[in-house]
Amino acid sequence: YAEAITGVPAATIEAAARLIADAEKTGFYWGLGLTEHTHGTETCLALINLALATGNVGRRGTGLNPLRGQNNVQGASDSGLIPMVFPDYQSVQDKAIREKFEQAWGKTLSPDPGLTVVEIMHAALEGDVKGMYIMGENPFLSDPNINKVRKALSQLDFLAVQDIFLTETAEFADVILPASSYMEKLGTYTNTDRRVQIGRPVLDLPGEARLDWEILCELSTRMGYAMDYASPEEVFGEFAALTDAYSTFSYDNLGETGKLWPNPDPVADDGPVVLFGDGFPTESGRAKFVPAEWSEARELPNDEYPFVLNTGRLLEHWHTGSMTRRSKALDEIEPEAFVSIHPADAEELGVAQGDFVEVASRRGKIALTLRISDRDRQGVVFIPFHFREAAANLLTLDELDPDGKIPGFKFCAVRVTAVKT
Repeated sequence: YAEAITGVPAATIEAAARLIADAEKTGFYWGLGLTEHTHGTETCLALINLALATGNVGRRGTGLNPLRGQNNVQGASDSGLIPMVFPDYQSVQDKAIREKFEQAWGKTLSPDPGLTVVEIMHAALEGDVKGMYIMGENPFLSDPNINKVRKALSQLDFLAVQDIFLTETAEFADVILPASSYMEKLGTYTNTDRRVQIGRPVLDLPGEARLDWEILCELSTRMGYAMDYASPEEVFGEFAALTDAYSTFSYDNLGETGKLWPNPDPVADDGPVVLFGDGFPTESGRAKFVPAEWSEARELPNDEYPFVLNTGRLLEHWHTGSMTRRSKALDEIEPEAFVSIHPADAEELGVAQGDFVEVASRRGKIALTLRISDRDRQGVVFIPFHFREAAANLLTLDELDPDGKIPGFKFCAVRVTAVKT
Protein backbone atom coordinates (compact mmCIF):
# COMPACT_ATOMS: atom_id res chain seq x y z
CA TYR A 1 0.00 0.00 0.00
CA ALA A 2 2.74 2.47 0.96
CA GLU A 3 4.89 1.42 -2.00
CA ALA A 4 2.08 2.26 -4.42
CA ILE A 5 1.69 5.73 -2.89
CA THR A 6 5.34 6.68 -2.46
CA GLY A 7 7.17 4.83 -5.20
CA VAL A 8 9.55 3.51 -2.52
CA PRO A 9 9.94 -0.29 -2.65
CA ALA A 10 8.21 -2.14 0.21
CA ALA A 11 11.49 -3.86 1.12
CA THR A 12 13.21 -0.47 1.53
CA ILE A 13 10.41 0.77 3.78
CA GLU A 14 10.69 -2.36 5.91
CA ALA A 15 14.48 -2.05 6.11
CA ALA A 16 14.18 1.59 7.22
CA ALA A 17 11.60 0.64 9.86
CA ARG A 18 13.87 -2.06 11.28
CA LEU A 19 16.85 0.30 11.23
CA ILE A 20 14.95 2.87 13.33
CA ALA A 21 13.46 0.23 15.65
CA ASP A 22 16.79 -1.51 16.33
CA ALA A 23 18.87 1.66 16.72
CA GLU A 24 19.76 2.77 20.23
CA LYS A 25 19.03 6.37 19.23
CA THR A 26 17.46 8.00 16.19
CA GLY A 27 17.18 11.72 15.59
CA PHE A 28 14.65 12.96 13.03
CA TYR A 29 15.63 16.00 10.93
CA TRP A 30 13.68 17.62 8.13
CA GLY A 31 13.60 20.79 6.09
CA LEU A 32 10.84 23.26 5.37
CA GLY A 33 9.69 21.38 2.29
CA LEU A 34 8.15 18.59 4.36
CA THR A 35 5.34 20.91 5.40
CA GLU A 36 4.88 22.70 2.06
CA HIS A 37 2.19 20.33 0.86
CA THR A 38 -1.56 20.34 1.26
CA HIS A 39 -1.01 17.32 3.53
CA GLY A 40 2.07 18.68 5.34
CA THR A 41 0.51 18.52 8.81
CA GLU A 42 -0.35 14.84 8.33
CA THR A 43 3.24 14.10 7.32
CA CYS A 44 4.56 15.79 10.46
CA LEU A 45 2.04 13.93 12.63
CA ALA A 46 3.20 10.64 11.12
CA LEU A 47 6.82 11.53 11.88
CA ILE A 48 5.94 12.52 15.47
CA ASN A 49 4.06 9.23 15.94
CA LEU A 50 7.07 7.32 14.62
CA ALA A 51 9.42 9.06 17.06
CA LEU A 52 7.06 8.41 20.00
CA ALA A 53 6.42 4.79 19.08
CA THR A 54 10.14 4.03 18.91
CA GLY A 55 11.06 5.92 22.10
CA ASN A 56 13.05 8.56 20.26
CA VAL A 57 11.89 11.62 22.19
CA GLY A 58 13.24 13.01 25.47
CA ARG A 59 16.72 11.48 25.27
CA ARG A 60 20.04 12.83 24.02
CA GLY A 61 20.69 12.01 20.37
CA THR A 62 17.00 11.63 19.59
CA GLY A 63 14.11 14.01 19.03
CA LEU A 64 12.21 15.85 16.33
CA ASN A 65 14.40 18.53 14.82
CA PRO A 66 12.90 20.79 12.14
CA LEU A 67 15.61 22.73 10.31
CA ARG A 68 14.29 26.29 10.12
CA GLY A 69 14.68 28.52 7.10
CA GLN A 70 16.26 31.48 8.91
CA ASN A 71 18.11 32.12 12.14
CA ASN A 72 15.15 33.61 14.04
CA VAL A 73 12.15 31.61 12.82
CA GLN A 74 11.93 30.01 16.26
CA GLY A 75 12.06 33.42 17.93
CA ALA A 76 9.40 34.82 15.61
CA SER A 77 7.11 31.90 16.42
CA ASP A 78 7.81 32.14 20.16
CA SER A 79 6.95 35.84 20.17
CA GLY A 80 3.49 35.35 18.65
CA LEU A 81 3.92 35.83 14.90
CA ILE A 82 1.41 33.05 14.28
CA PRO A 83 -2.11 34.37 13.75
CA MET A 84 -3.96 32.14 16.20
CA VAL A 85 -1.75 32.56 19.27
CA PHE A 86 -0.28 35.16 21.59
CA PRO A 87 3.44 34.91 22.56
CA ASP A 88 4.54 31.50 23.83
CA TYR A 89 1.80 29.74 21.80
CA GLN A 90 -1.03 30.87 24.10
CA SER A 91 -4.36 30.58 22.30
CA VAL A 92 -6.28 33.76 21.49
CA GLN A 93 -9.47 31.74 22.04
CA ASP A 94 -8.71 30.99 25.70
CA LYS A 95 -10.60 33.54 27.83
CA ALA A 96 -8.17 33.45 30.79
CA ILE A 97 -5.15 33.91 28.53
CA ARG A 98 -6.87 36.70 26.65
CA GLU A 99 -7.69 38.51 29.90
CA LYS A 100 -4.02 38.34 30.92
CA PHE A 101 -2.95 40.11 27.74
CA GLU A 102 -5.86 42.57 27.91
CA GLN A 103 -4.69 43.61 31.37
CA ALA A 104 -1.10 44.00 30.17
CA TRP A 105 -1.98 45.94 27.02
CA GLY A 106 -5.02 47.89 28.22
CA LYS A 107 -7.21 46.88 25.29
CA THR A 108 -10.05 44.45 24.61
CA LEU A 109 -8.71 41.69 22.37
CA SER A 110 -10.55 39.61 19.79
CA PRO A 111 -11.04 35.88 20.41
CA ASP A 112 -10.99 35.23 16.66
CA PRO A 113 -7.81 33.71 15.17
CA GLY A 114 -6.15 35.86 12.54
CA LEU A 115 -5.38 34.96 8.94
CA THR A 116 -2.22 33.62 7.35
CA VAL A 117 -0.52 35.48 4.48
CA VAL A 118 -2.22 33.44 1.75
CA GLU A 119 -5.60 33.77 3.48
CA ILE A 120 -5.12 37.55 3.68
CA MET A 121 -4.46 37.66 -0.07
CA HIS A 122 -7.65 35.68 -0.68
CA ALA A 123 -9.56 38.10 1.55
CA ALA A 124 -8.14 41.05 -0.41
CA LEU A 125 -9.30 39.46 -3.66
CA GLU A 126 -12.81 39.21 -2.19
CA GLY A 127 -12.67 42.86 -1.11
CA ASP A 128 -12.70 42.02 2.61
CA VAL A 129 -9.19 43.45 3.17
CA LYS A 130 -8.72 47.04 1.94
CA GLY A 131 -5.22 47.78 3.17
CA MET A 132 -2.03 45.96 4.13
CA TYR A 133 1.12 46.68 6.09
CA ILE A 134 3.84 44.28 4.89
CA MET A 135 7.07 44.12 6.87
CA GLY A 136 10.14 42.17 5.74
CA GLU A 137 8.17 39.97 3.36
CA ASN A 138 7.91 39.80 -0.42
CA PRO A 139 4.67 37.91 -1.18
CA PHE A 140 4.65 38.97 -4.82
CA LEU A 141 7.40 36.38 -5.38
CA SER A 142 7.08 34.13 -2.32
CA ASP A 143 3.32 33.43 -2.36
CA PRO A 144 1.79 30.75 -4.60
CA ASN A 145 -0.20 31.61 -7.71
CA ILE A 146 1.33 35.05 -8.28
CA ASN A 147 -1.42 36.14 -10.66
CA LYS A 148 -3.81 36.20 -7.70
CA VAL A 149 -1.25 38.07 -5.56
CA ARG A 150 -0.79 40.70 -8.29
CA LYS A 151 -4.54 41.22 -8.50
CA ALA A 152 -4.93 41.36 -4.71
CA LEU A 153 -2.17 43.95 -4.26
CA SER A 154 -3.40 46.01 -7.21
CA GLN A 155 -6.92 46.46 -5.85
CA LEU A 156 -5.95 47.48 -2.30
CA ASP A 157 -6.94 50.98 -1.21
CA PHE A 158 -3.61 51.34 0.60
CA LEU A 159 -0.36 49.41 0.92
CA ALA A 160 2.59 50.20 3.19
CA VAL A 161 5.82 48.20 2.93
CA GLN A 162 8.60 48.27 5.53
CA ASP A 163 11.83 46.76 4.22
CA ILE A 164 15.55 47.30 3.67
CA PHE A 165 15.38 47.10 -0.15
CA LEU A 166 12.85 47.95 -2.83
CA THR A 167 11.23 44.55 -3.31
CA GLU A 168 8.80 43.50 -6.03
CA THR A 169 5.99 43.87 -3.48
CA ALA A 170 7.18 47.37 -2.54
CA GLU A 171 6.68 48.41 -6.18
CA PHE A 172 2.93 48.26 -5.44
CA ALA A 173 3.22 50.33 -2.25
CA ASP A 174 1.73 53.76 -1.53
CA VAL A 175 4.26 54.25 1.27
CA ILE A 176 7.67 52.62 1.76
CA LEU A 177 9.25 52.75 5.22
CA PRO A 178 13.05 52.24 5.19
CA ALA A 179 13.86 49.62 7.81
CA SER A 180 17.01 48.28 9.45
CA SER A 181 19.03 45.13 8.80
CA TYR A 182 20.14 42.69 11.48
CA MET A 183 23.63 44.24 11.52
CA GLU A 184 22.16 47.61 12.50
CA LYS A 185 19.93 46.72 15.43
CA LEU A 186 19.83 45.43 18.97
CA GLY A 187 17.50 42.58 19.94
CA THR A 188 17.21 38.91 20.78
CA TYR A 189 17.28 35.94 18.42
CA THR A 190 16.14 32.41 19.27
CA ASN A 191 17.71 29.52 17.38
CA THR A 192 15.91 26.28 16.55
CA ASP A 193 17.57 24.66 19.60
CA ARG A 194 15.77 27.28 21.80
CA ARG A 195 18.93 29.31 22.52
CA VAL A 196 18.00 32.93 23.19
CA GLN A 197 20.87 35.30 22.32
CA ILE A 198 21.32 39.05 22.10
CA GLY A 199 22.26 40.41 18.69
CA ARG A 200 24.14 43.69 18.80
CA PRO A 201 24.57 46.34 16.07
CA VAL A 202 27.90 46.66 14.25
CA LEU A 203 26.86 49.23 11.62
CA ASP A 204 25.13 52.61 11.72
CA LEU A 205 21.77 53.00 10.01
CA PRO A 206 22.15 54.23 6.41
CA GLY A 207 20.39 57.38 5.16
CA GLU A 208 16.89 57.81 6.58
CA ALA A 209 16.48 54.19 7.65
CA ARG A 210 15.06 53.64 11.13
CA LEU A 211 14.92 50.78 13.60
CA ASP A 212 11.93 48.52 12.99
CA TRP A 213 10.58 48.66 16.54
CA GLU A 214 10.78 52.46 16.56
CA ILE A 215 8.77 52.67 13.32
CA LEU A 216 6.08 50.38 14.74
CA CYS A 217 5.91 52.23 18.05
CA GLU A 218 5.63 55.67 16.42
CA LEU A 219 2.94 54.52 13.99
CA SER A 220 0.96 52.90 16.79
CA THR A 221 1.21 56.03 18.92
CA ARG A 222 0.08 58.27 16.06
CA MET A 223 -2.89 55.96 15.47
CA GLY A 224 -4.07 56.29 19.07
CA TYR A 225 -2.40 53.46 20.97
CA ALA A 226 0.64 54.79 22.78
CA MET A 227 3.71 52.52 22.71
CA ASP A 228 6.29 54.38 24.79
CA TYR A 229 9.11 51.87 25.07
CA ALA A 230 12.59 53.19 25.75
CA SER A 231 14.53 50.28 24.23
CA PRO A 232 14.32 46.75 22.77
CA GLU A 233 15.29 45.52 26.23
CA GLU A 234 12.10 47.02 27.66
CA VAL A 235 10.03 45.37 24.91
CA PHE A 236 11.71 42.03 25.68
CA GLY A 237 10.98 42.45 29.38
CA GLU A 238 7.25 42.85 28.74
CA PHE A 239 7.22 39.90 26.34
CA ALA A 240 9.12 37.62 28.75
CA ALA A 241 6.82 38.50 31.66
CA LEU A 242 3.78 37.31 29.68
CA THR A 243 5.26 33.87 28.90
CA ASP A 244 6.33 30.74 30.72
CA ALA A 245 9.26 29.75 28.49
CA TYR A 246 11.01 33.16 28.67
CA SER A 247 9.77 34.34 32.06
CA THR A 248 13.14 34.16 33.84
CA PHE A 249 15.16 35.85 31.09
CA SER A 250 16.51 39.38 30.93
CA TYR A 251 19.28 41.01 28.91
CA ASP A 252 21.41 40.90 32.06
CA ASN A 253 21.24 37.11 32.54
CA LEU A 254 21.41 35.98 28.90
CA GLY A 255 25.16 36.57 28.87
CA GLU A 256 27.40 36.56 25.79
CA THR A 257 26.34 33.19 24.38
CA GLY A 258 22.67 33.10 25.36
CA LYS A 259 20.57 30.59 27.30
CA LEU A 260 18.15 27.79 26.44
CA TRP A 261 14.48 28.07 27.35
CA PRO A 262 12.73 27.05 29.57
CA ASN A 263 15.24 27.91 32.28
CA PRO A 264 14.30 28.24 35.99
CA ASP A 265 17.72 29.74 36.89
CA PRO A 266 19.55 31.31 33.91
CA VAL A 267 22.25 32.73 36.18
CA ALA A 268 23.38 29.29 37.31
CA ASP A 269 22.36 27.09 34.39
CA ASP A 270 22.59 27.14 30.59
CA GLY A 271 19.17 25.50 30.26
CA PRO A 272 17.80 22.09 29.23
CA VAL A 273 19.46 20.63 26.14
CA VAL A 274 16.75 17.96 25.87
CA LEU A 275 13.03 18.60 26.23
CA PHE A 276 10.45 16.11 27.59
CA GLY A 277 12.97 13.98 29.48
CA ASP A 278 10.64 13.79 32.50
CA GLY A 279 7.34 13.85 30.66
CA PHE A 280 5.13 15.93 28.38
CA PRO A 281 3.05 19.06 29.14
CA THR A 282 -0.23 17.11 29.34
CA GLU A 283 -2.43 16.20 32.32
CA SER A 284 -1.13 12.63 32.31
CA GLY A 285 2.46 13.57 31.48
CA ARG A 286 2.27 11.24 28.50
CA ALA A 287 2.41 12.22 24.86
CA LYS A 288 -0.61 11.87 22.58
CA PHE A 289 -0.68 9.86 19.38
CA VAL A 290 -2.73 11.60 16.70
CA PRO A 291 -3.80 9.53 13.67
CA ALA A 292 -2.41 10.79 10.37
CA GLU A 293 -4.69 10.00 7.45
CA TRP A 294 -3.03 9.84 4.03
CA SER A 295 -4.43 12.20 1.40
CA GLU A 296 -3.23 12.65 -2.16
CA ALA A 297 -2.04 15.93 -3.63
CA ARG A 298 -4.75 18.35 -4.77
CA GLU A 299 -3.42 18.43 -8.34
CA LEU A 300 -2.01 15.32 -10.00
CA PRO A 301 -0.19 14.96 -13.35
CA ASN A 302 -2.15 13.97 -16.46
CA ASP A 303 -1.54 13.75 -20.20
CA GLU A 304 -1.66 17.53 -20.64
CA TYR A 305 0.53 18.31 -17.61
CA PRO A 306 2.63 15.16 -17.13
CA PHE A 307 5.33 16.45 -14.75
CA VAL A 308 5.33 17.26 -11.03
CA LEU A 309 6.86 20.65 -10.20
CA ASN A 310 8.98 20.99 -7.08
CA THR A 311 10.13 24.50 -6.12
CA GLY A 312 12.78 25.45 -3.61
CA ARG A 313 15.97 27.29 -2.77
CA LEU A 314 19.55 27.27 -3.95
CA LEU A 315 22.56 27.33 -1.64
CA GLU A 316 23.58 30.75 -2.97
CA HIS A 317 20.23 32.54 -2.62
CA TRP A 318 17.64 33.13 0.03
CA HIS A 319 13.90 33.30 -0.57
CA THR A 320 13.04 35.99 -3.17
CA GLY A 321 16.65 37.14 -3.63
CA SER A 322 16.00 40.66 -2.31
CA MET A 323 19.30 40.46 -0.40
CA THR A 324 21.35 37.67 -1.97
CA ARG A 325 20.84 38.72 -5.60
CA ARG A 326 22.34 42.07 -4.64
CA SER A 327 25.51 40.24 -3.57
CA LYS A 328 27.90 40.31 -6.53
CA ALA A 329 29.70 37.12 -5.45
CA LEU A 330 26.53 35.09 -4.98
CA ASP A 331 24.88 36.41 -8.13
CA GLU A 332 27.92 35.50 -10.21
CA ILE A 333 27.62 31.87 -9.05
CA GLU A 334 23.86 31.59 -9.72
CA PRO A 335 22.81 34.55 -11.90
CA GLU A 336 19.72 33.22 -13.66
CA ALA A 337 16.62 31.08 -13.36
CA PHE A 338 16.66 27.49 -14.58
CA VAL A 339 14.59 24.31 -14.59
CA SER A 340 16.24 21.01 -13.73
CA ILE A 341 15.01 17.66 -15.11
CA HIS A 342 16.12 14.02 -15.20
CA PRO A 343 18.27 12.88 -18.20
CA ALA A 344 15.65 10.34 -19.31
CA ASP A 345 12.96 13.02 -19.38
CA ALA A 346 15.22 15.37 -21.33
CA GLU A 347 15.89 12.63 -23.90
CA GLU A 348 12.18 11.92 -24.30
CA LEU A 349 11.43 15.64 -24.74
CA GLY A 350 14.29 16.06 -27.22
CA VAL A 351 15.95 18.86 -25.28
CA ALA A 352 19.57 19.38 -24.23
CA GLN A 353 21.54 21.13 -21.49
CA GLY A 354 21.32 24.91 -21.88
CA ASP A 355 18.21 24.88 -24.09
CA PHE A 356 15.50 27.44 -23.49
CA VAL A 357 12.24 25.75 -22.48
CA GLU A 358 8.75 26.77 -21.38
CA VAL A 359 7.23 25.39 -18.20
CA ALA A 360 3.46 25.80 -17.94
CA SER A 361 0.80 24.96 -15.36
CA ARG A 362 -2.92 25.64 -15.24
CA ARG A 363 -2.10 29.07 -13.75
CA GLY A 364 0.65 30.43 -15.97
CA LYS A 365 3.87 29.82 -17.84
CA ILE A 366 7.51 30.88 -17.68
CA ALA A 367 10.52 30.44 -20.00
CA LEU A 368 13.95 29.58 -18.61
CA THR A 369 17.19 27.65 -19.18
CA LEU A 370 17.27 23.85 -18.94
CA ARG A 371 19.65 21.91 -16.72
CA ILE A 372 19.87 18.13 -16.81
CA SER A 373 20.51 16.42 -13.47
CA ASP A 374 20.06 12.94 -12.04
CA ARG A 375 19.32 14.57 -8.67
CA ASP A 376 15.74 14.88 -9.93
CA ARG A 377 13.49 11.84 -10.20
CA GLN A 378 11.93 10.97 -13.50
CA GLY A 379 8.66 12.82 -13.90
CA VAL A 380 9.72 15.61 -11.53
CA VAL A 381 11.13 19.04 -12.43
CA PHE A 382 12.74 21.54 -10.05
CA ILE A 383 12.68 25.35 -10.28
CA PRO A 384 14.22 27.72 -7.69
CA PHE A 385 11.85 30.55 -6.75
CA HIS A 386 14.40 33.37 -6.30
CA PHE A 387 14.14 34.88 -9.77
CA ARG A 388 11.54 37.49 -10.67
CA GLU A 389 12.28 37.16 -14.41
CA ALA A 390 11.01 33.56 -14.30
CA ALA A 391 8.94 33.45 -11.13
CA ALA A 392 8.27 29.85 -10.16
CA ASN A 393 5.22 30.85 -8.13
CA LEU A 394 3.40 31.89 -11.28
CA LEU A 395 2.93 28.14 -11.64
CA THR A 396 2.22 26.93 -8.10
CA LEU A 397 -1.12 26.06 -6.57
CA ASP A 398 -2.59 28.22 -3.78
CA GLU A 399 -4.46 25.37 -2.10
CA LEU A 400 -3.71 25.23 1.64
CA ASP A 401 -3.09 22.51 4.18
CA PRO A 402 -6.41 22.60 6.10
CA ASP A 403 -4.64 22.42 9.48
CA GLY A 404 -1.32 24.22 9.08
CA LYS A 405 -2.62 26.68 6.43
CA ILE A 406 0.63 26.21 4.49
CA PRO A 407 0.48 26.33 0.67
CA GLY A 408 1.41 23.33 -1.45
CA PHE A 409 4.61 24.84 -2.89
CA LYS A 410 6.15 21.43 -3.50
CA PHE A 411 3.61 19.78 -5.75
CA CYS A 412 1.65 20.82 -8.82
CA ALA A 413 1.28 19.53 -12.38
CA VAL A 414 3.23 21.15 -15.23
CA ARG A 415 4.35 20.51 -18.81
CA VAL A 416 7.74 21.26 -20.35
CA THR A 417 8.18 22.19 -24.00
CA ALA A 418 11.12 23.42 -26.06
CA VAL A 419 11.12 27.07 -27.09
CA LYS A 420 12.01 27.57 -30.74
CA THR A 421 14.66 30.25 -31.25
